[in-house]
Amino acid sequence: MTCKLIDADIVHELLTMKDTVDACEIAFRDWGNGEVVCPTKVTLELGEDAEWPPYKNGLNGMPAYIHSMKSAGIKCVTGSLNNPSWGLPYIIALISLFDPETGVFRCVMDGEQITNYRTGAQAAVAAKYMVNKKKIKLGISGAGAQGRTQLLAFAEVFEIEEAKVYDISSEALDKYVAEMAPLTKINITPVTSPEAIFDGTDVIVSVTHAKNKFIKNEWFKPGQIIFPMGSFTECEDVLLMSADRVFVDSVGQTMHRGALKSVVDTKQFTEDMLTGTIGELVAGKKDGYIKEGERIVCIPIGTGAMDVAVATKVYEKALELGLGDSYVFNKKTEVEPKK
Repeated sequence: MTCKLIDADIVHELLTMKDTVDACEIAFRDWGNGEVVCPTKVTLELGEDAEWPPYKNGLNGMPAYIHSMKSAGIKCVTGSLNNPSWGLPYIIALISLFDPETGVFRCVMDGEQITNYRTGAQAAVAAKYMVNKKKIKLGISGAGAQGRTQLLAFAEVFEIEEAKVYDISSEALDKYVAEMAPLTKINITPVTSPEAIFDGTDVIVSVTHAKNKFIKNEWFKPGQIIFPMGSFTECEDVLLMSADRVFVDSVGQTMHRGALKSVVDTKQFTEDMLTGTIGELVAGKKDGYIKEGERIVCIPIGTGAMDVAVATKVYEKALELGLGDSYVFNKKTEVEPKK
């Protein structure tokens, strides 16, 4: 079997947000039914969260198997804090898919857009099983790439009556509104403080690089759901601890990284305090719909399961359309297996 090589341009051509949302929903449902293998991500620390090595970078290895798709793979992704100032993307990723039975590699593709799209899609899919209405008001903190894909993903799942958006940079915020308002036809309201995105909204998504726990508990109102998904140090501890329910994508991963890390490390939060997983919601194993007066925190850190599911959709489209190059890394794998 030859290995398909799929570059970023082809991924951009083939991948839609609808496909991404659909793939993430399939992956979460499989996971909730016990039909996904998804170990916690392995991190190579290169100075993003430590003083040494001096690169302000890190690499995550994220493997997964999706049973209904009969697909397995791994994403290798880096995130360099210096890259934007150097004219490079913050996220650089490659995804490899392989036959789960033989181990023969099926393809290698660029993973930047898949990473950005599935991060938005996983929150939107989770919200679908928490918000029991079609029309919502959305608050977004962070007007970068993730702020854009969150809006696109939520627009696939909900009718957005208004999106309130905040960014520490007024220039970035102006650019966001100028680009996203005509693209989505959504009423986007730029606001001048992070507190303002909580005013009258149903769902709040934070996708910033902030390290100062700037989101205050008193902003978070009954009837709201928050997705802290950026630096994972965006919410103050009391907000996390006082939420009525807390849902996550991966239990094992959440207990050593992400928004809950600080309260786990200080032994304020333990695994038995988690309400459940997004997979359990999508599979119908638990009821996640918000009740009157409740405040819900949902933390989809991001897993290889979503990457593999979305990449599989792209791979299948590329095969159907004959797109991408092919390469043989090892001629021994070209033979038909004698099963």
